[in-house]
Amino acid sequence: MGNKILTQYDVEKEPCYYSVDLKWRLHSASFKERPDDKLTIFLFEKKHVEKYAKNTKEQILEVLRKDATSLQRLRHPQILSVIEALSEERSTLAFATKPVVGTVAQLLENNRHELSSLEMKCGLLDLAEAVQFLHQDAKTAHLNLSPSAVFIDPQGRWLLGSLGHSVSGVQWGQLVDCPFAFAPGAERPGELSHEPPQRYAAPEMCNMPCKCGLESDIFALGLITYELMCSDRQPLLRSAPRGFTPSTVRQSSVPADLYSVLIKVLSVNPTERPTIAAFINSEFFMDVNLRAIRFLEQLNEKDETQRVTFLKGLPKLLTDMQSPLCSQRVLRERVLPRLCNALLFPTLYGVVVPIIISLLKREKVSDSAHFQAKIWPSLKPLYTAKEIPIEVVTLFLKELDLQVALASQSEQQAVLLPFLLRCLELQEPVILNEVLEKVPYLHKKFEYRQVKDQILPRMLQLLLNSTVVKVKVQVLMGLSRIFEIFDKTTITDTILSAFEKLTRTDRTPAVCMCLLGCYDAMSKFLGPKATSEKILPLIAPLLVEESLSFEQWETQLSVCKKLLQRVEAARRKDYDSRREAQAEAGAALGSEVTPGALRQETKQAEPQDFESLLFAGTAKAASPAASPPKAPPPPSAGSAAG
Repeated sequence: MGNKILTQYDVEKEPCYYSVDLKWRLHSASFKERPDDKLTIFLFEKKHVEKYAKNTKEQILEVLRKDATSLQRLRHPQILSVIEALSEERSTLAFATKPVVGTVAQLLENNRHELSSLEMKCGLLDLAEAVQFLHQDAKTAHLNLSPSAVFIDPQGRWLLGSLGHSVSGVQWGQLVDCPFAFAPGAERPGELSHEPPQRYAAPEMCNMPCKCGLESDIFALGLITYELMCSDRQPLLRSAPRGFTPSTVRQSSVPADLYSVLIKVLSVNPTERPTIAAFINSEFFMDVNLRAIRFLEQLNEKDETQRVTFLKGLPKLLTDMQSPLCSQRVLRERVLPRLCNALLFPTLYGVVVPIIISLLKREKVSDSAHFQAKIWPSLKPLYTAKEIPIEVVTLFLKELDLQVALASQSEQQAVLLPFLLRCLELQEPVILNEVLEKVPYLHKKFEYRQVKDQILPRMLQLLLNSTVVKVKVQVLMGLSRIFEIFDKTTITDTILSAFEKLTRTDRTPAVCMCLLGCYDAMSKFLGPKATSEKILPLIAPLLVEESLSFEQWETQLSVCKKLLQRVEAARRKDYDSRREAQAEAGAALGSEVTPGALRQETKQAEPQDFESLLFAGTAKAASPAASPPKAPPPPSAGSAAG
């Protein structure tokens, strides 16, 4: 494949598409220095025409040359755009265009029912506008309109190409001699030809003498329209239209709003066919969903007022789930990418972002791969934008879990977490409320150390440094929902320490009551020991806070008693467990130890006299000398007699 164009780019070896009607082989390629920037190489190897007669071979090559040069000369949004001019070398011809993913013919070959009727209608409007440009501005008849001449770009737009048979300088109503002659039976399937495919040609091009004009394109456009919009999506003709009559078209086989104009377009008499402008303005294209997509595609060309008015009205069209506009594929491929393009205008953030978020939440409209490739590159800059409406920031926070689920792990850490941290540093209550609401649900998405070392310190800093009571209350309520994710040491040494510092500077009733709720929840989580050692010393001083109302004081007292009862219950349970353990130990040693026996043993072990009571626990109390001497036994009867 020796050609200088092929050496300038990284070109995939295997073609992404080829057909006999197209002649060119399409190769996906990218810029060597910018791998993400794609293009398409149109390549033709001359060896494929070596078997043909010399005259036929040269005619085929001339059609290919004219195709490339005509595309380079004619510029329009719906015309295939050349970015590297034709390069002809000894064995090849090649030129490069903006990226395309294939042709309409390829789409029909793979699955004739893949695209919805709305998508087909969008494509036909693209095609009709390209033909309108050729007819009205370039005064050019295409003469090769067929599915193989219509290309599809990565955004789903249809682009007209294959201009190798076009004739310039033609006026409407003026038929000229055809530059080629369709001889009956001359078309050989599977072989290259210098003529366009006969089954998409107009009748006047196939009759003798062969004539053609702008009207010939209208007939071909009608054949394509029928094939795409009829119920079974099959071509109307299988060969040249000799003997064709419009009565072949059954009214029930096409949409009701298409039939009347289609019959005129397919008229055998060229003078009875409508102009391309009349076709575009027919009832068939007066579809609100189609016009919405087209307006969205051309949003950049509209003024500010038109953009805002349209975007405010668009959600109404998107609420009807049965509407063709709301099909998953249309939303995914046609609507969302265009909405993302609108984010180039900062003044539209407030109306565009809510629509994008609402569509992302719909089932199967997007997934991680689609979001990261098509949506995220446009949304990402907004997370670091210096000027952005507070409503958008709030919405981002409210739906942060959605974006975390769709974004890559690296983008979560590089963009979403820093965004969350910056929001924690703001003094705006609405934003703080949202961010504190989200932290409990998002902590599992971030590493524990990030939550502990980055999110928690900012929350505590906000708690201690803010002068707004409402902000402090929001932080305390947020901490009451998330403290359980931290280890107990962090709670006791970091969070409770911050609470202690807070009570030294702020004992307003709202803060006191929020602290009370935190203490109650933490007491349940930490247990009786931490409650006794760490929490009760913090809650007890609040009982003498003068600013509390009677009802608030009663609540404080009630919670304080509850915490004491938790400690009491735990201690009693502990002592009961000990007694049961002692009883079990005694039973295991073969002696039955009853509670009464234990009490008797305890009573006997207690000091029984004055000095023992005074010196209990000392060496003197334990000394045998301190015990009084026992009285001698009385004399026996034998001793007395002796």
